[in-house]
Amino acid sequence: RCYILSNENGKIQLSVRQSRLNPKSNSKVEDVEITCIKDVKKGQLVRGYVKSITPSGVFFGLSTSLLGRILFQNVSPYFVQKHSLYEKYLPEGKLLTAKVLSVNRKEKHTELSLLPEDTGMPSVLPESLGLPRYGAEQEKREADDRKKRQELKLKTKWRRVKSERHHPLSAVRDLYFVIRIAFKIHPSCCPPPCTHFPLLQEAEPKKRKICPADESDSGIEVYYREEEDDDQEEEAAKKKSQIRKPGEAPRLQVSMGFTWDEDMNAVDIPVLNQKEESSESEEEEEDPQSKLKKQTKKEKELEKQKKEKELCKLEAALMDPSRQPQSADDFDRLVLSSPNSSILWLQYMAFHLQATEIEKARAVAERALKTICFREEQEKLNVWVALLNLENMYGTEETLMKVFERAVQYNEPLKVFQHLCDIYANSEKYKQAEELYHTMLKRFRQEKSVWLKYASFLLKQGQTEATHRLLERALKALPTKEHVDVISRFAQLEFRFGDPEHAKALFESTLNTYPKRTDIWSIYMDIMIKHGSQKEVRDIFERVIHLSLAPKKMKFFFKRYLDYEKKFGTAESVLAVKRAALEYVETKSSFADT
Repeated sequence: RCYILSNENGKIQLSVRQSRLNPKSNSKVEDVEITCIKDVKKGQLVRGYVKSITPSGVFFGLSTSLLGRILFQNVSPYFVQKHSLYEKYLPEGKLLTAKVLSVNRKEKHTELSLLPEDTGMPSVLPESLGLPRYGAEQEKREADDRKKRQELKLKTKWRRVKSERHHPLSAVRDLYFVIRIAFKIHPSCCPPPCTHFPLLQEAEPKKRKICPADESDSGIEVYYREEEDDDQEEEAAKKKSQIRKPGEAPRLQVSMGFTWDEDMNAVDIPVLNQKEESSESEEEEEDPQSKLKKQTKKEKELEKQKKEKELCKLEAALMDPSRQPQSADDFDRLVLSSPNSSILWLQYMAFHLQATEIEKARAVAERALKTICFREEQEKLNVWVALLNLENMYGTEETLMKVFERAVQYNEPLKVFQHLCDIYANSEKYKQAEELYHTMLKRFRQEKSVWLKYASFLLKQGQTEATHRLLERALKALPTKEHVDVISRFAQLEFRFGDPEHAKALFESTLNTYPKRTDIWSIYMDIMIKHGSQKEVRDIFERVIHLSLAPKKMKFFFKRYLDYEKKFGTAESVLAVKRAALEYVETKSSFADT
């Protein structure tokens, strides 16, 4: 049965929801029906099917008229470069649970998420793929950027040192400092060497600037490089070069004689200061780098701790015997631990069928048939029956017959035939079931169970006359020693599904022919106690206790009669049964004396 939603342009939309098929039933609706964008709320958990995968994300069908989008970063916590991997694990039509992140009612846009922390379900991409997480990828990029920055800094430092070593004015500048300090010459009387060597000044790659001496300074002027060009200083330098010429520069004027005993430690002072300043600056530059390194180490340790905790949780969950498997990996682990258990294989198949992954369910069944040991015949038969059910529900008649033929080859044929008949009957394919029963009667004529199963099938269909004819055929086909048992079984089936009067007639005729069959009397009593009246039951007991049977058998029937009267009768009826038992004992004892 199904409910027709619409019929437009030759397309019929159907629904098999119980709320539509049986609107009066008060059964709980698991998935609330979504008809428009107003039914979707932020933070809501919804179930739907994968419609398509595009470069912009995964489109998720919430209903026939409403689609939602899932960005790739919200599909899985793992970073995937090739989107073809999503097509493998997210086939079109797969049923999934998603969380609503945002709803734009004006544009009718819905953003969803499949992340485990949002839905509480396992990730759609298994952890066994070994994909990196989004956080790990970002940290890797940041670490690469830090390395590149450090390399650039080292290169620039090396270039500066190299340029200073090979500078053409380095030797002249050092001599200039020594002479000024030794003779205590004022800077105005002795200009820098670059004014005396204009050619060298042009060869200098970068311009130098004079730092003004402070009051606390020792009179030594330090020349340093200026990275940014100053337009005003360039104009001033041009004017000076126009006024002064190299030959007109003033000569050195020594105010006192040259002393060789002058302490030269002063010369080393600026150099030492420069080294100290450079070392301090290097330490300042290295401190944040070391801090970054320490931070990354801490982060790595925290990540390791988190991973260890997650692994501990997973191990504890896997060790829990009451835990139900929730993914294909869980089932794989269970199947590896107990490969001969057909229950696990059937649960694995059901897991795929719930997600409408029929091919995967077939593959699991074939894998089970190859894995289960050949000695475990019943376990293999269970898998074959499950595969027959699968093909009956989701396959075609051809695929079902192929599986059936294979099952007959690898198992006892009678069991396979009987299971397929049950499958047909349960799925209301009565015509196929009847045809299969006819073939079974031809192939297994001497099997009593085949006749009884076919009789049960006919009685359930209401074909009582056909059942009577079938009993006659069974008595002709089966050996004589099986006749009494077959008649009693047919009579029991008549009591349950057919005509009780005809069943009584079968029992009466059998007991008249075989009055000493106490097993038939017991069955007849049990059935009459359930379905007959008290008068009929008492009549049967009275007939039995007056039979000439062995004392042990008579004792059994007297006891049953007494129990019945104690339960359903009166005190007088109980006394009557006791008197009858005493009379039987007296007659037997007197007969023994004679």
